[in-house]
Amino acid sequence: MSNIFQVCKPVCNILDRPNGNLIRQMLYGDRLDVVSDIGEWIKCKRYSDGYGGYVKKSNLKNWVSSTSKVCSFGAQIYKKPNMKTIPVMNVPFQSELTITKEVGDFFELKKGQYIHKMHIEPITELKKDFLETAEKYLGVPYLWGGDSQYGVDCSGLVSLALRNAGHSCPGDSSDQEKELGITIKNNEYLKRGDLVFWKGHVGLMLDEKNLLHANGYHMKVTKEPLDKAKERIKTNNGGLITSIKRLII
Repeated sequence: MSNIFQVCKPVCNILDRPNGNLIRQMLYGDRLDVVSDIGEWIKCKRYSDGYGGYVKKSNLKNWVSSTSKVCSFGAQIYKKPNMKTIPVMNVPFQSELTITKEVGDFFELKKGQYIHKMHIEPITELKKDFLETAEKYLGVPYLWGGDSQYGVDCSGLVSLALRNAGHSCPGDSSDQEKELGITIKNNEYLKRGDLVFWKGHVGLMLDEKNLLHANGYHMKVTKEPLDKAKERIKTNNGGLITSIKRLII
């Protein structure tokens, strides 16, 4: 059995145990390393950050190095290079793909399927403004452990934003608070891209006053004044801000 696989479904759930609870996700094309084989399940680590858990083997295929990624907010994969045919699947933004050749307005993938040229870009293409990426998820439904446009949580949103800028990022907000950026004082002026942490929660500052975050109160990714979010979180027993971190990237 190979020790390296990649996701072959639009989204692959990482669970805390076989048939357990969702803790994180991976996108189509993401690499994972096998820790142990457990029947129809494998215990694995997500290659991007070492996040561990259990995934079903049916979500996986043997690893092939990716050449491209989805740059639109979702893209169709077809059996033929024809957009009028029924799609095989819809893969999310930032999914990774392996292109073999050009066929008219389409690219052929490694497994003999097709995706339109307009929906992909080279894997090396990076978006330096990670807030621009984060804002694409505005209105996406809240999903505990979610890491895609189909559902995302607070730390997943931060991870997805930094991923598109080429920066590694832990999967959970507690580890993000420990590992990302430098701490700034509460009385400093906030800047676009600053990370605001509570116990078990994180948001991204869009500017000096407004916060972008996936949250269970609105059940989606929302933009709102930081002061309003602070008061509501405190009132709902979420506590006070634990730290504000500034990324040096």
